[in-house]
Amino acid sequence: MKKYIAIAFTALIFLSFESITPTSSEAQTSCRTDWLGNYVCTSTGGASSSTRTDWLGNDVTNFSNGSSMSCRTDWLGNYVCN
Repeated sequence: MKKYIAIAFTALIFLSFESITPTSSEAQTSCRTDWLGNYVCTSTGGASSSTRTDWLGNDVTNFSNGSSMSCRTDWLGNYVCN
């Protein structure tokens, strides 16, 4: 479930990137699981991300623009990203 939340968040980020650089078509994002178990998302505008789980259990997402974010479940059960 947490990974699906991260994918939805990633899709929102892609859509915000697309609104910065308008194109003639709407941005669409497709996601898949690669052979290493990473969730890889790509938008029609060329932005991409890869999400993996590190050894601490955090979901680490790296974006094609060089930024990254890490998400984890805190002791209250909240899914927290930074």
